[in-house]
Amino acid sequence: MSRIFCDMTTILAHARKHATVTGIQRVVLRVVGHLVAMHGPQAVRGIAWHPKLHRVVEIDLSFLGPDYRFEAHRTDFLREMALPDNADGQSRTPLRRLGARIERLRLRTSGGGERLSAPSLRPDDRILVLAPNFRNEPYIAYLAARKAAGNRVFQLIHDVIPLLKPWLAKPGHDVEFRKFLDRTPDYVSDFLCVSNQTEADLRLVVPAAGREIPTQVVPEAHEFMGDAEDGPIAHSIRALAEHPFVLCVGTIEVRKNTLALCKVWAQLRQDIGVGLPRLVLAGQRGWRAEELFEWLDAAGDLEGLITIAERPSDAELAFLYRNCRFTVFPSLYEGWGLPIGESLWFGKLCIASNSSSMPQVGGDLVDYVDPEDLEGVRWAIERVVTDRAAIEAREAAIRAAPLRRWADVAAEIYAAAEDAVPC
Repeated sequence: MSRIFCDMTTILAHARKHATVTGIQRVVLRVVGHLVAMHGPQAVRGIAWHPKLHRVVEIDLSFLGPDYRFEAHRTDFLREMALPDNADGQSRTPLRRLGARIERLRLRTSGGGERLSAPSLRPDDRILVLAPNFRNEPYIAYLAARKAAGNRVFQLIHDVIPLLKPWLAKPGHDVEFRKFLDRTPDYVSDFLCVSNQTEADLRLVVPAAGREIPTQVVPEAHEFMGDAEDGPIAHSIRALAEHPFVLCVGTIEVRKNTLALCKVWAQLRQDIGVGLPRLVLAGQRGWRAEELFEWLDAAGDLEGLITIAERPSDAELAFLYRNCRFTVFPSLYEGWGLPIGESLWFGKLCIASNSSSMPQVGGDLVDYVDPEDLEGVRWAIERVVTDRAAIEAREAAIRAAPLRRWADVAAEIYAAAEDAVPC
């Protein structure tokens, strides 16, 4: 029987330098955790280019499950994966830096972690790559050789925004992304895409996609990816629930259209006055956001009507979702749009953009706006702020709707890999 080998390269690279996981890394852990729970660690294996051992390794994934909490188990993960702890290295005391150097030396001489071994792939095994691998030519060459040996290699594509709309991406990321996509025909047998929009976009920028290389859509989930269990919540976060607020979740950057939303809030303040809820922006600071923060400084955060909850924990983000009146997500472009689905998961109305993939996420459960029509955005928000019945009607429809779980995503990915005809 063929096995599924899940690429964990991006997780290993990320874990060395970061104490938490976000975005794509969280998707990888959630999907792979469900695959292991469904089919067992003998049928679902891990494979990765090890950043310290400089070779391809096979990983026993028996430690991983659908509710795996990276933050709680990071120390064990680093030890088992034979990785040094380089997180926040510049801020450590001299003693901790010395300890980190000793640990790196130990790992270098020990030859690897207990869960690592040489790859045991057979020609009928499948390889599932759930995240892009940048600047890793040795590993790409390995995957290309495995494809030539008969393995089908599936690459999941989350979006191609850096190429389609480079002005909305991190500066220089378009060049790096182009190099990544140019190599995919060498090692990819099948593309999996997280939305219909992403599939259409991929076919625009990779001529082989949909032709020599088949494409298939496996939509992402509505289910909240974080740990929603009770956990420590900062007093500043709890205090936000003392007054009505509207929530906007996502990296605070130009693509999320946050500055336009803040300007809409300034206009709503004039129109509605004291009845306007506070706007809470929950996320980390991203790129090309300088104009937004300059505007907030000049506006004095609208006298407290706009608040930033920077880098909230999973528990804090779940708390914000549960206690907000509704959410807004006026992003200019998305490959999927996780905050829309998460809002629905918590039973909350979302006012979201009508562009790119976002209508596929929300279906008929979401109020849509043109993200570049600020008057339309203002009207949509004012309508639900002043009409509680409109929110309640939407919430009733959301409660009755079947929502997609990460287990569904994992099952469809597994089926796509199993149904593929061997090379």
